Amino acid sequence: MKLLKTNNNFYKELENFLFKRSEFDNENIKDSVKIIIDEVKTNGDNALFNYTREFDGLNLTKKDLLLNESVRNSYKANINNKIFLSFKKSIENVRKFHELQLPKNYKVNNEGIQIESQWKPLESVGLYIPGGKSVYPSSLIMNVIPAQVAGVKRIVCVTPPTESFNPYILGLLNELKIKEVYQVGGAQAIAALAHGTETIKPVNKIFGPGNDYVTSAKKQLYGMVGIDLIAGPSEIVVVANKNNNPKWVACDLMAQAEHDINAQSILITDSISFADDVQSEIKVLINSLPRKEIIKKSLDLNGLIVLVEDILESPSIINYIAPEHLHIQIEARDKIVKNINNSGCIFLGEYTSEAFGDYIVGTNHILPTFGSSKFSSGLGVLDFMKRNSIVEINQSAYSKLHTDVEQMAEVEKFDAHKLSVKIRQS
Repeated sequence: MKLLKTNNNFYKELENFLFKRSEFDNENIKDSVKIIIDEVKTNGDNALFNYTREFDGLNLTKKDLLLNESVRNSYKANINNKIFLSFKKSIENVRKFHELQLPKNYKVNNEGIQIESQWKPLESVGLYIPGGKSVYPSSLIMNVIPAQVAGVKRIVCVTPPTESFNPYILGLLNELKIKEVYQVGGAQAIAALAHGTETIKPVNKIFGPGNDYVTSAKKQLYGMVGIDLIAGPSEIVVVANKNNNPKWVACDLMAQAEHDINAQSILITDSISFADDVQSEIKVLINSLPRKEIIKKSLDLNGLIVLVEDILESPSIINYIAPEHLHIQIEARDKIVKNINNSGCIFLGEYTSEAFGDYIVGTNHILPTFGSSKFSSGLGVLDFMKRNSIVEINQSAYSKLHTDVEQMAEVEKFDAHKLSVKIRQS
């Protein structure tokens, strides 16, 4: 892990380190993805079948696109019911937390003017469920629950075709009562959700993580369809000192590093000896982990230790980094957290491993990366809703306000605006 000290060049060096986050773009595959999108737009289902043969090595027909009941029910013989109860507990907790996010409608009456703010759910959404080696049943929960709480009527799921679907994904689709599940993956799945095909009707907004092709397709189709966010490599900042357990901190850093070699794991501490202890523990603990090569490469490339003189100066550094996850383990955590503006989700105390947020406590684990927590939040109910404003003015209010509007329109040289108001004078 790289070591940075808070000297005169600190923020310049930190900026250079963080710049790596923005280097993971999809420009090199942009043209290939556009071809796929255009092909699906033109040829619909047939394009999906052709790309499935090319990319997945499977022959599908029209009757295969919608996942049939036999496949969907195959999970029952292949799951551990005790483990599945943990996922059901997660569903319950996520639903409880997100139900409190529902916004309120309101009306304002002001001397003949009635204005109203009215929230409504999106009519339809599409959720991308990754397949292959990267399968995340927990992400299915994090996407579906806020959509259901918002009141979305049509929730469509797409997932890459395979001869053996993950049983926990299938079980959760059943538990969450998702009716439309299509076996199609990659950029072609995103194109189908946006443009529609003979079998798949288009949706209003697309959610869910995916590979570079999926991300590029979402970027290119944004505008004709809504998208959730552009997800980057996972990130964590851990604030800890000599009073914390170096083994625990080592595990917290490795937990992020095992996502991907591009994941960023950052430790902020005021003790170089503690930082050395953490790195020593990583060298020991990593050997027992199946993804040790990914963790090692991730920490070598993107691991960082920030050595500060005073741990209470951490907030300015954290706000600059704007991490996806922030874990403050020191006893003085309350003094730090009150000054944090930029973080996707904050975890307080030694026992609050970030993994609890990934799975069970109820908060959403789909969070802003690339420093985008400076201007955005984690996925929530409002992402599945939109707000309308309703205005009604009676004749009395018109008489009081029409001159103001006419004058303002005149300043902006919108004569037709002025006329549309003035012509209503009796």
